[in-house]
Amino acid sequence: MVEPRSLPKVYRPLGARMVSAVSAAVLTAVVVFLWLMLPGRVQDQFDWFQRGTLLLFFLVVLFVLYGVFRTRVAVSDHGLSVTNGYRSHDFVWAQVVAISLSRHRPWASLDLADGSTRAVMALQTADGPRAIASAQEIAALILRRTRTERDT
Repeated sequence: MVEPRSLPKVYRPLGARMVSAVSAAVLTAVVVFLWLMLPGRVQDQFDWFQRGTLLLFFLVVLFVLYGVFRTRVAVSDHGLSVTNGYRSHDFVWAQVVAISLSRHRPWASLDLADGSTRAVMALQTADGPRAIASAQEIAALILRRTRTERDT
């Protein structure tokens, strides 16, 4: 297993970030284009409530796409910080047991010392070898940072 050369290091999903960024840009362009293509008399038929509803729906979709875009896992000398959408979880190295990335799951899973697991959406199987290499780097860090006297 290969460790990253320097810490801190941040891992982000490539495919999900590209899809969310492109989707947000295309959605914005389509909404603006369609609104501008409507004749003025049709635009005038929309009352403020209808316009507000359309704008709110548009903003909710952008909010969800941004949540996918900001997904990450950061490793430092102190531990890991996992951000999935709008929730962040910080773990010191002593709390982390292992990380696994299986082709049968969409993203990696972090095994914790209390017996629970936490999804690591930043490492997605759709990213292929890139995600595998990232998971191996984090696994090497976990192995080195959580080693006890019993392990030697």
